[in-house]
Amino acid sequence: MRKYVAVNERGRRIGEDHPRATLSDDAVDLIRELHEDEGRSYGYIAMRMKISVNTIKKICRYERRAQIPEKWVRVD
Repeated sequence: MRKYVAVNERGRRIGEDHPRATLSDDAVDLIRELHEDEGRSYGYIAMRMKISVNTIKKICRYERRAQIPEKWVRVD
């Protein structure tokens, strides 16, 4: 099965394809949507997602998971 993964400008995996990623890209999108579009607090999101408030804050402030894929690379 062919799989494509997102990589940054240095060729390193990013997002949910990073080997140490614990959140899916969909979960990160949901966190940002809850905060930006619905105005939910970091504490509310942290409790709902069972993630630390600090992690939620960094995701919402684009300090984490903020890279844009440079390209997609096939891995077998």
